[in-house]
Amino acid sequence: MITINEITIVRDNREIIYDYSEQIPAGSITVIVGPNGSGKSTLLAAIAGDIVPTKGTITIDDAHPPLTSAAHLATLRAMAIQNQVYTLGFTVREVIEMGGAADEIMEQLHLSDIANRQVTTLSGGESQRVAIAQAIAQKAPVLLLDEPLAAQDIDSRRRIIALLKKLADEGSTVVVVAHANENDLSWADKVIKDFL
Repeated sequence: MITINEITIVRDNREIIYDYSEQIPAGSITVIVGPNGSGKSTLLAAIAGDIVPTKGTITIDDAHPPLTSAAHLATLRAMAIQNQVYTLGFTVREVIEMGGAADEIMEQLHLSDIANRQVTTLSGGESQRVAIAQAIAQKAPVLLLDEPLAAQDIDSRRRIIALLKKLADEGSTVVVVAHANENDLSWADKVIKDFL
């Protein structure tokens, strides 16, 4: 369970999120939807513990992410950012294995055929799927994904959604940021649209 309690986030003297509260249930998929600049990624980063709210608290179960050590936080949540760019010449398999076991996830996300390619040579959609696979491999109870469907073709979108549904059915708490033009959210258990 993720509890967001009356948070306000101010960045560069601009109030991005004001006095916002929300409960995100465990074992479900919650999608945060909105246009560019609406604060979706900021909210996700705050849940991850990467941004500290100016006011209010966020807890994952009983843990406060900003007050939790990086090592312990890695056991609580995993995150894949949008527009992942790799600069070091690891292979797809090596990057995913930094999170955990790779074979099953590579198969599910259609990455097995490029397992030995260097990540610096991948397309935007492939890089995003590798980042998602690495986050899933971490096997943290909370999975945070920033626009995981944005650069994907129809088949990859279907595979990602099917995998997220399977993870939620198995008890993971999945939080996904999606752009406002994402028109089919039937796979989400909860949709958050207004959080300003």
